[in-house]
Amino acid sequence: MMVAVRRWRQGESVRRLAGRLIAIEGIDQAGKQTVCERLAARLRAEGVATELAGFPDYSTPLGREIAAFLRGERSFAPEARQLLYAANRWERAGEIREWLAAGRAVVVDRYTASGIAYGTAQGLNPEWMAQVERGLPAADLTLLLDVTPEVSAARKTTARDAYEAQAGLLARARAAYLDLARVPGWQIVDATGNKDSAWAGVLAAVAAHLASV
Repeated sequence: MMVAVRRWRQGESVRRLAGRLIAIEGIDQAGKQTVCERLAARLRAEGVATELAGFPDYSTPLGREIAAFLRGERSFAPEARQLLYAANRWERAGEIREWLAAGRAVVVDRYTASGIAYGTAQGLNPEWMAQVERGLPAADLTLLLDVTPEVSAARKTTARDAYEAQAGLLARARAAYLDLARVPGWQIVDATGNKDSAWAGVLAAVAAHLASV
C-alpha cells in the first residue's frame, strides 16, 4: 500500500484518471465536499484537467424542488423523491458526457449510488432504482467515505435537513452503501477522523485503484 501511495504522490499513472468519472459517496457530514475539492485540486496539480459536479444540484429547476423538500416546504412520496433525485442527475448527464469525451476527469460529490443507498434505506426496490439510473455516465471509481450516524450528528448539531435529522435513515443508508461497496471499482475510506486523516485515506484508496487497473 505504501508503495502505491508513493507512486500517487510522485504523479505516476495519475493521467489514467483523465476521461474518468470519480464519485465521492457517503452519508451526510462524511466530508464529501472537502474531499472533492482536494481531489480536484490535486488532479489539476498533476496536469489532469478536472471538472467538479455535485448532486443534488440545487441550481437546476428540479434541484430547486429537492431543496424545497429538504427544507420541509414540499412533500413527496418516496418513489416520487427517487425519480426527482435521478432526474436531477439526468439534467447534467449531457454536460458530464462532454467533459469525459474531452478527456477531463470528473469528480462528483454524490452520484447514482447515493440515490440507490438512500432509496434502499426507504424500502424502495433496488432493481427499479438501478433501471431509473441506467444510461447515465458510469463511475469508474467510487470512494465511500464511511462514518457512523453518530459521527454525522456530532459534526452538525443544528439546522439538519429532512434526511440528516433521521438517524435511522442514515444508519440504513450507511448499511446500503457498505453493501454496494463490495463490488470492484469501489474503495472504502475511514472518514471518522479529522480531515487530514480522511484525505490520507483517499490518497491511499486512489493509489490502490491505480495499482489495480
